[in-house]
Amino acid sequence: MKRYMLRNLCVLIFSALCTVVGAQSSGDKLFLEGQNLQKVLTVGSQNAAIKKFTAAKVVYVTADKKKMCDNQIAVCRSNIKSLSVKKTKKSPRKVKETVEEKPVENTVVEVKKRTDVRLKLSEDGLEFKAIPGEGATQSVDVFCNYDDWAIASCPDWATVYTAKDKFTVEVTDNETSDDRFGHVTVKCEDTEVVLVVKQKKKNFKDKMLDRIKKKKK
Repeated sequence: MKRYMLRNLCVLIFSALCTVVGAQSSGDKLFLEGQNLQKVLTVGSQNAAIKKFTAAKVVYVTADKKKMCDNQIAVCRSNIKSLSVKKTKKSPRKVKETVEEKPVENTVVEVKKRTDVRLKLSEDGLEFKAIPGEGATQSVDVFCNYDDWAIASCPDWATVYTAKDKFTVEVTDNETSDDRFGHVTVKCEDTEVVLVVKQKKKNFKDKMLDRIKKKKK
């Protein structure tokens, strides 16, 4: 009878040990899975880790193991709180710096006009034949204390060529029946002088020469 009772007692102890060992093994597996999930710092992973630690706590038999699960659950909840604060925390808005544009002042540089200009021509007027030929051009000297003198105007039947301290007037044949007159205006600053240009009308001799030229052509 005693032997029978002793044998049953041994069987119960062995069964209990097997149950404890099995529970510890299952709990350790769940605990390890919880730790792996805990390493991923997202709210979803932390909640999944809490479920694993909670399941491991149920399976574990010893108080130390259960306390270890509670500690890890507390860590997960702390992580969730930190992650939620980071998510809801608004990043400061960048304030666009506005640079005040100052109005640009239009500065007008006043150029003083020269009042001491001295301008003179070597001739008061030029006279050309109706058919000038070799005498189609004549030159006039310019006397000016500044070099920036210029031709302001001339007749449409004349061409003016400028050079240093002089200019040349060239005219075309006068095909009209009258003498023609024109003016060449030379200007420097506000000072100007006028050269009178006259071209005679064709006389009888000029007309005959003109007819001969046309026949030769």
